[in-house]
Amino acid sequence: MRGEPVVRGVLEATLEELSIIGYGALRIDDVAARAGVNKTTIYRRWPTKQELVGAALRSVTVDWIVQPDTGSLRGDLLEVGRHMAAAMSSAGGQALRRILIAEERNPEFMAIASQLRESMDALPLPVIDAARARGEFAPGFEAARLFRFLAGILQHRLFMEGRDIDDDFLHQVVDLLLFGALSPDKRK
Repeated sequence: MRGEPVVRGVLEATLEELSIIGYGALRIDDVAARAGVNKTTIYRRWPTKQELVGAALRSVTVDWIVQPDTGSLRGDLLEVGRHMAAAMSSAGGQALRRILIAEERNPEFMAIASQLRESMDALPLPVIDAARARGEFAPGFEAARLFRFLAGILQHRLFMEGRDIDDDFLHQVVDLLLFGALSPDKRK
């Protein structure tokens, strides 16, 4: 086992250990045993547990990146929403949610979560830039909020209500975010 297969094996073993015992109890020795590598192999690439766990969590979320270019902000939001819903519903998304909830009082883990959140906040920037170039945002509007609101609504639907996200729901959410609750003749 060399190179990329070793890295993938270690990151998967880290995620498995996290899902079983959590961050606080995670030991590099156990990750190494699960991955079938020597712990020095892990320490060479990730000198600290915090770096290893951060890399493992980023490895899950890298698949969540989508940069649609449908030609409209509405179309892009629908594509991003579909992708978010699928990622949140996946085994990796559900495991990440459980880990975040379980470790919310661990400051070291929350530092990892904060870094992860910052990298996720950068994901919609190409979509935002394209919409700005098309003149779709009101002057001074903080566009990144739109994506945070979308993610929050989808998380609530999936995890608090325990309901799936179908296309009808997604269209309603995107239209609400873009056009508000007022009828067109009342918007002023």
